[in-house]
Amino acid sequence: MKRLLALLALAGGASASAACAGREITHSLGTSCVPATPGRVVVLEWTYAEDVLALGVQPVGMADIAGYREWVNIPVALAASVQDIGTRQQPSLEKIRALKPDLILTAKLRSAQNYAQLAAIAPTVAFDPYAGASQYGEMRSTFTTIGTLLNRQNTARQVLSNLDARLARVGQDLKAAGRARETYVLAQAYTGRGGAATMRLFTGNSMVSEVMEKIGLVNAWKAPAQPYGFSEVSLEPLSALNTANFLYVTQKEDNVFAAPSLRPLWQGLPFVKSGRTYALNEKTWTFGGPLSALTLAGEISRAMLGR
Repeated sequence: MKRLLALLALAGGASASAACAGREITHSLGTSCVPATPGRVVVLEWTYAEDVLALGVQPVGMADIAGYREWVNIPVALAASVQDIGTRQQPSLEKIRALKPDLILTAKLRSAQNYAQLAAIAPTVAFDPYAGASQYGEMRSTFTTIGTLLNRQNTARQVLSNLDARLARVGQDLKAAGRARETYVLAQAYTGRGGAATMRLFTGNSMVSEVMEKIGLVNAWKAPAQPYGFSEVSLEPLSALNTANFLYVTQKEDNVFAAPSLRPLWQGLPFVKSGRTYALNEKTWTFGGPLSALTLAGEISRAMLGR
């Protein structure tokens, strides 16, 4: 009887393997059979474009290339041959189909409505960057999975090892400068709807906050964890922020902190008086993969330590 059960189990395993000649992966929107080494990859989210670039792969198609080049700053360039397939919210199924992809990488948030159409074109794997308590942990997990899907596991491990080493080095430099465990608030600020100045203050579950924690700084913005990793507020809370350091990302043409109407309040803030405000590069992307995290660490080191 045991021998029969074993044979049945083996037969079932062989049948499952035959059904998927590559890798079968369960993801946020279902289960997909991905070729052993996909050669033609389409990415519908900037983070996953960054991930495949970090792994040494150029996608054949990508959503919103112009926006990516405007906002994302990583040390690997997107090739001019990569085809734009429309917006992240509404990619062109026709353009994707014409590229004959082996694999489509997308986000659950944007692809829940058209997943079936995408999956009919090619194996489609959807990730959910906001599913867990740790967006940094999810970022690393997703990057590792994409490394496996592209058969570039060793490269994925090396990229994450390089990130760990860089974070440790910045942490050591901060400690040597006597700045370990200092408090900070990091804001992304812009003019919002109706012309209202708006700040995104990053909460403890954000990738930003976890990167800062790993280099030895303490988030002074104690709001509860938010689904996207930030609280969206007006400039009013500035006067109540209890932090030694204030770091911010603004666009040169939209620096709300330089507005004349804010100057009296701004100049009276403790962290401004003590010279502890730090403008990060306007292309510091706070929602990306390991290379964006690496860039963020470099920006913190440049801003706070001058190196």
